[in-house]
Amino acid sequence: MLVIRFLIRFLLLTSAVALLTYGLAAWQHEGFGLDGVWLFGDGGRLHPLHFVVVGIGMIPPVMWEIFGLDSTTSARAPASSRGDVSAQGDG
Repeated sequence: MLVIRFLIRFLLLTSAVALLTYGLAAWQHEGFGLDGVWLFGDGGRLHPLHFVVVGIGMIPPVMWEIFGLDSTTSARAPASSRGDVSAQGDG
């Protein structure tokens, strides 16, 4: 079940980065102009800046969820035993 939660969060992160990338590429294609940013000013067509804003807005909450899931899984993980090679120090 936890794997599915991670998968959903990473898919959301991937879609946020894809929206951000598309928005920047499309905005660059339009010469970084701000004509038509307002929805009622350009016949309802979405401006590439809208995709940039949604992409940037999605990244922090998704990262927060991923770090939250990661911290809960590490808190639930069993403590390593003394004989574990990975837990031994150099001294």
